Amino acid sequence: MSRDQSAERRANGIEISGMSVELGGRAILQDVSFEAEPGGFLYVIGRNGAGKSTLLKCIAGVIGSYSGKLVISGREASSLSARDRARLVAYVPQSSPADVPYTVLDFIEMSRYPWRGVSSEADDRRAVTEAMELTGIAPFADRRLSSLSGGERQKVMIASAIAQESGTILMDEPTTYLDYAHQVETIDVMARVNRERGVTMIVVTHDVNLAMGLSGKLVAMSGGRVEWTGPPAGLLEPGWLHRIFGVSFSRYSSGRDGEFPILVPERGILRL
Repeated sequence: MSRDQSAERRANGIEISGMSVELGGRAILQDVSFEAEPGGFLYVIGRNGAGKSTLLKCIAGVIGSYSGKLVISGREASSLSARDRARLVAYVPQSSPADVPYTVLDFIEMSRYPWRGVSSEADDRRAVTEAMELTGIAPFADRRLSSLSGGERQKVMIASAIAQESGTILMDEPTTYLDYAHQVETIDVMARVNRERGVTMIVVTHDVNLAMGLSGKLVAMSGGRVEWTGPPAGLLEPGWLHRIFGVSFSRYSSGRDGEFPILVPERGILRL
């Protein structure tokens, strides 16, 4: 790998300033501003319809019509070609395609397209193999995507993003289709990619306990606006969770010293 290639694959910082999006005559994002530090782990939380997925699609380039400023690794996003952006940002959508006529291996190999003509075949093979082994999907290599469960396809999408070797990975509700064991496994994979490879991670979730249980920076959204940014523990201050999710939460402690809070919506507590 050349020195120029290595520089391109470093973790990317993301800077968003005054981003607004209107779709179908309706304001989806309104004056959104925040930064994701290179190599950091950032969670975006909020209830359904808060604008979280739209935000990721803007960063990924799926939605290109917005006002405001988006800078990726020091470069204005509007100046990036699709291939340039794919070298900087990989995107895992909330749902994965079920009817794609490819095997798992073929699908993940396609994620190497941003580096075609730049990386060697050996580099491509290494990236694909490592991503499949890291996510535990190597046994599925020759199976068609259509034969996999929703959770298995989600792991394929995550492996594809890792194999892309971009400096930032965007994940939209990555644990939605997974059972508890695979949720833990996926969270561990995300943490390893961030820690060992220095990849910037931006993860959208409405699972407040997932965001609270891991270190990193948190952006809380409501009604298309950023309501709060900072370390997860700050959201435990009175009033913030109700303002973001529209319900009050009861707090319980877990862990040997009670250091891991568990939050339960008060309306959802079962009286046994």
